[in-house]
Amino acid sequence: MGIGQGVIRGHAITLRRFVLTFWRDFRLGKAFARRGGGHGAFDFFQKPERGHEPTVTQDFTTDGLFTVEYPDERLPVYERFRVLPMLVYDTEDGNVRCTSCNICAKVCPPQCIWMTQAKSPKGTVVPLPEDFYIDMDVCMNCGLCSEYCPFDAIKMDQNFELSNYERHQTHIYSLQDLLVSSEYYSKTHPDAWASAEQVAERGKVAKKKDQRLQKALSAGRSAPAAKPSPQPAGA
Repeated sequence: MGIGQGVIRGHAITLRRFVLTFWRDFRLGKAFARRGGGHGAFDFFQKPERGHEPTVTQDFTTDGLFTVEYPDERLPVYERFRVLPMLVYDTEDGNVRCTSCNICAKVCPPQCIWMTQAKSPKGTVVPLPEDFYIDMDVCMNCGLCSEYCPFDAIKMDQNFELSNYERHQTHIYSLQDLLVSSEYYSKTHPDAWASAEQVAERGKVAKKKDQRLQKALSAGRSAPAAKPSPQPAGA
């Protein structure tokens, strides 16, 4: 190929795609509509309602322009898409699955997770997190914390719209920011929720929960009766 012919050929391919794109739109009656199939022709001022934006699916059959006019149009969010970790609590009883074992903090490559374990009024350790923090600016979205969690308490969320005007406090996610219900996770990850592996894992977690409950109940039944307080001699 001679000098400059490659550049000319590339421009010709681009021009052909440009012409065919608009010819297809005119032929289908979409010449004055939004590229992704929005709600109206030239709807520069009529924005779609939040949560009802049209979803634009692009696959190997898609031709023409590939621009998605976000946020008025959106690409589909697939189940394996992951952003930040989230802590799951059981919808049935409201129990937080996390036991503050600290494994997730140890395996985290950028060390963006830290927590403190809860304590009873007597000062004994309770298998629950009192504080749990994740720095979203440091998190690399690897998902190792979710894979290594022995109690199936950490999952990866799909929410990617996290930008704001302040990052020193709002980007540090606390325990209340990270908590989601098991019902929420079952809706965002239906295939994973119904998989045999996670069904078996939930069974193990429920069994451990029942064992801890039975242990606590048996300890309460076998506790010795309180001794009566000594009375004065003249009582």
